Formats: sequence, structure tokens, C-alpha cells
Amino acid sequence: MNVVESVYEASNGRYYTDWQLHRRLESGRWRRCLSQRDPDRRLVEADGGELLFLTPVDPEELPNWTEIRIERRAAHVVETRQPLCGPR
Repeated sequence: MNVVESVYEASNGRYYTDWQLHRRLESGRWRRCLSQRDPDRRLVEADGGELLFLTPVDPEELPNWTEIRIERRAAHVVETRQPLCGPR
């Protein structure tokens, strides 16, 4: 079974799996504003009123500083790059 159905690139420079997207919508952290099917694009309102534009990307084309981690039946995109500055 393929756990990763879709991966989306957001306008904030982050990546989200289909599971992460649906989880945020179901929990109310994000609110769907607009969906388009062809081409597939979505606009959501995130916490604080920030609008995020989401477009699907091929998981094989994710940047090398990302990993898809699967825990049980949930897939997450995780950033592996180290922050430039740590907490002070």
C-alpha cells in the first residue's frame, strides 16, 4: 500500500503530505478557501490569517533537505536541514 498519496509545495516554502493537509483542515488549524482541479491547486487560510497556496509536486522531486517519514499510516514531510542559528 502506498501511504503517500500526494505531496504539496506551499507558498511558505514548506512541503506537506496529503495526510498533513487533511489533518490540518479537519482539526481547524487550516481553513479551505479555494480548490481547483485542473490544474490541482488549493488556497488555505492558516493560523493567524496567513494564506497558503498549495500545489502538488512529485515526491521524487522534493529537495534533498526533506524526508518523507511514515509512522503507522501517516506520512509526514520533515525538514532535515539544520537551522543557521540556534536559540540564544
